Amino acid sequence: MIAKLRYAASRAMLSALVAAVPFAASAETITAASDVGLPPFAFSGDDGKYRGIDMDIAAALSEQIGAAIEIIDQPWSTTYPGLNAKKFDIVLAPATVSAERAKAMLFVEPYGDAIYGFLTKKAGPKITTIDDLRGKTIAVNKGNLFDRWLSQREAQYGWTINRFDKTSDAAAAVASGQADAAMMYVAAAGWMSKQNAALAPSTFTINNGEVYAYSVRLADKELRERLDRGLECLKQKGTLAAIFKKWTDLDPAPGGAVVTIAAGYGVPGFANYDETPHSLSCK
Repeated sequence: MIAKLRYAASRAMLSALVAAVPFAASAETITAASDVGLPPFAFSGDDGKYRGIDMDIAAALSEQIGAAIEIIDQPWSTTYPGLNAKKFDIVLAPATVSAERAKAMLFVEPYGDAIYGFLTKKAGPKITTIDDLRGKTIAVNKGNLFDRWLSQREAQYGWTINRFDKTSDAAAAVASGQADAAMMYVAAAGWMSKQNAALAPSTFTINNGEVYAYSVRLADKELRERLDRGLECLKQKGTLAAIFKKWTDLDPAPGGAVVTIAAGYGVPGFANYDETPHSLSCK
């Protein structure tokens, strides 16, 4: 009963935060690019409004940092060129933190654990090991981490890669029979299978201990610090955990990135991490 009451309180708190956005009282607007086609992180609802984990986090962050966060849709393959061209200020998408990326941008506090998975047809062959993917056609969002992961192993496993501008299009390729599987985060595979009873996430997953995070340009240190402190407040208040529960029906892993506040600014152990200690003033 106590757990249920706590969860209900978290949902009520989350609803109040989301309702407070856009942050109309603020004269400052920060533009964020999101890959609106990657449910449950970001997708367009039947009413045309953007929804998902990243949308709810943006709403809660707007309240914390005192600025409106305006979301624009950006295909993943053009996201980082657009950031460096100053078309927007934040990459608001679950980008897996890597050594290469960390040198080229400033990552914010990690907000999720990057566990890889596959979406398949429920009535089709089961994928329980990587060998079950040999010779298969695998759909993927063009240019993302999964595209590179598959490309690096294409010769070894003999699979064919079908590339799409949106993860939702990759999922549709599985549903229509154009692909045997689509590679994506486990959270995305789980959500998509809930929307289409003919699809199912594979039992085979890949957990390398990686995390994903938002990012800003190298020169935008102050913005990174504001977003970092805002995310830490969302973790401290339980808001981030409530958002993930809302969209995935999964409890965040104890000690995982959804609930653990990282010291300093950015991602420890990677380039451009700032270990400077700081205090929080949460709203």
